[in-house]
Amino acid sequence: MKKYFTVLLLLSLLSPLLAQKEMILSLDDALRMAQNQSLQAFYNKHSFLLSYWENRSFKAKYLPSITLNTDLLTYSNRSRLRYNSSTQTDDYVRTENLSSDVNIKISQKVGLTGGSVYLISDLGRVENYGSDGYVQYSSTPFRIGYSQNLFGVNSMKWDLKISPMEFEKAKLDYIESVESMNISTVVYFFQFAVADKRAKMAEYNYEKSASLLDVAQKRFKLGSVTKDELLDLKLSKNNYYIALLEAKISLRKAEESFITYLMLPADTEVKVLLPNDVPELQLQAEKALEAVMKQNPQVISNKIALLQATQSIEEAKVANRFSADVSFSVGVSKDDGGYAYRNGVYGLEDGAVGNVYKPDFEDYQNVNFGISIPILDWGKGRGQIQMAKSRQQLKETSIRQTMQELEKDIITRVLEFNVQKDKVESAALSDTLAVESFELTMERFRRGSADVLKLVSSQKAKDNATVAYISALSEYWSRYYALRKLTLTNLSTGESLHVDFEQIIKNMAR
Repeated sequence: MKKYFTVLLLLSLLSPLLAQKEMILSLDDALRMAQNQSLQAFYNKHSFLLSYWENRSFKAKYLPSITLNTDLLTYSNRSRLRYNSSTQTDDYVRTENLSSDVNIKISQKVGLTGGSVYLISDLGRVENYGSDGYVQYSSTPFRIGYSQNLFGVNSMKWDLKISPMEFEKAKLDYIESVESMNISTVVYFFQFAVADKRAKMAEYNYEKSASLLDVAQKRFKLGSVTKDELLDLKLSKNNYYIALLEAKISLRKAEESFITYLMLPADTEVKVLLPNDVPELQLQAEKALEAVMKQNPQVISNKIALLQATQSIEEAKVANRFSADVSFSVGVSKDDGGYAYRNGVYGLEDGAVGNVYKPDFEDYQNVNFGISIPILDWGKGRGQIQMAKSRQQLKETSIRQTMQELEKDIITRVLEFNVQKDKVESAALSDTLAVESFELTMERFRRGSADVLKLVSSQKAKDNATVAYISALSEYWSRYYALRKLTLTNLSTGESLHVDFEQIIKNMAR
């Protein structure tokens, strides 16, 4: 029975460890995982989805719209001012009625002119109460109209130019955000890789320092190691122990950050595989600049800004001169019910809804023309125009400066990237040589032909070379994805980066 309880106790203590999941990730695995399930990926997709629906709303604004308006029931019981034809005066008359009204409007904006054309059909009913109560119907089967600002700014013209560019920029912004996420993934990946390597080196160094201290103690008894050297080795062992504790803490922090970034379960144990081979790439600054000018979102932002500045100038000019609005509509209408002659008798008669849609109809016309003329504004309009022109000139100057800086930045980044492979290979060679040198120094120390200072120096050189190699790999891939972000180009194939936006929309709409 005791054995049984002992087994259960051991299983309960080991269960958390047994439940822990181990995951081995290469850099490509981490990049793919970040794009599929990280919080940043979720944010990027929803940011694009917001721009997508804004573009859909913009397009819908210029499609035909159908609107149904109705006042189902309106009851009124009050005094109203009415004209009395017999006395030719206005008298207050108590009225009581129940009315209803419904109309359908179809409208379409005209991008070329900025106006709007519409078709309206409405039907009204009034039931009057009292001693001479009756029902009356009124209909306008159709009324076609058009409204237009004659000399104002055609905002639709500018919207049709700018909005598609903004949506195209939103697509490029999303691709750019993916590359920004790739850069972040590289940072988290190699931060964890360095922390893991430092922890392993700290453990190795501590174990070796204990082994070498045993050797030194034996040599001290033989007189080949001084007291100072022995104390230095004891101090080194103690320092390596402290370094091991700190390395484990740093490793835990780096692993937690990496796991949180990839949205992995908290009990996941991650191990990484370093990308020892890097692509053989020699980029050309001219092609990189060409790609930037073609598809970098900053370039589109500059074009949009210039269009908006030009629009502001036009709006300022229009505001400084007279404007006119014109609208007209034609159609047919008919009423039925109330006082009328029927069979030679003049009296009240209820209307019928069917009658208001039978010929003969009455013509319906409506024309409105209004103007607004600024007479005296004390130079306000002229000042607005000059301010708009100054803003445009400032924007053009700022854009030229931004593009010059971008060109210089691209050239510098390409030149720096082209030497990264050599730096990685050089760091790898230094790492190999430093490890071999340390092994030889450690062997010489065991034989008594190397002192403690030489041993400690060799060990530090080995550790530094290993970290430098991982850092060189990190710098290579960080610069690689930074250039991808600027050019939005697959550096290996030279093709533009593409995303299946339709699939993103389908997935996010579920």
